[in-house]
Amino acid sequence: MKPLTRQLDRSPVEIPDSALPSPVVTYLVSEKKWRLEAAYGYWDGAHQITVPDRFEFDLASIPRLFWWLIAPFELSVAAPLLHDFLYRYRGDPPAGAIEPPRTYRREEADRLFRRAMASEGVSAWRRAAAYRAVRWFGGASWS
Repeated sequence: MKPLTRQLDRSPVEIPDSALPSPVVTYLVSEKKWRLEAAYGYWDGAHQITVPDRFEFDLASIPRLFWWLIAPFELSVAAPLLHDFLYRYRGDPPAGAIEPPRTYRREEADRLFRRAMASEGVSAWRRAAAYRAVRWFGGASWS
């Protein structure tokens, strides 16, 4: 049986008011994950982070109980993508993913998440709530 997926035409997911490039993704319905279909680059100061194509992420790990307040899709796409990528590798992704090379501490990855949300036009209160949530509850995912 062919896996159930929903293709977004492998086209960029446009976020209104975003200053960041739009990632090209596919939603994998049966896995409840997103898959990056083309490498995604982000400049963090003097460092370029490149998330490789085929990277799978969950967008934002917000329990469904709280979606009435903040749903995962209200926190943008690029910010959770970058945050999940850094968390997956505990801030030290494979060689070539960050140029010039560097390692992110958990707090730095969380601050990057907040900055990227701001660049994508996420409201200040949602950014603050999401940032607090990853600071309070993200430790288990980092470890």
